[in-house]
Amino acid sequence: MFNLPKLIILMLAAGAVWYGYKAIKRELIRARAQLKNAEEEKGEAGKIQPLEKDDDGVYRVKDE
Repeated sequence: MFNLPKLIILMLAAGAVWYGYKAIKRELIRARAQLKNAEEEKGEAGKIQPLEKDDDGVYRVKDE
């Protein structure tokens, strides 16, 4: 059915796919943690502030 060179190539390809999957998974975990840290640091500054239309027709941040 399989001769030895085909089997070796198949095993190498399977190993490369497995390693690539693990590397992508590790990178996604790192990026998710980095994004979470950035969102925590942003805190109140990241919230959307209400706007109001001024007399000259320009929208500005509403004074609270």
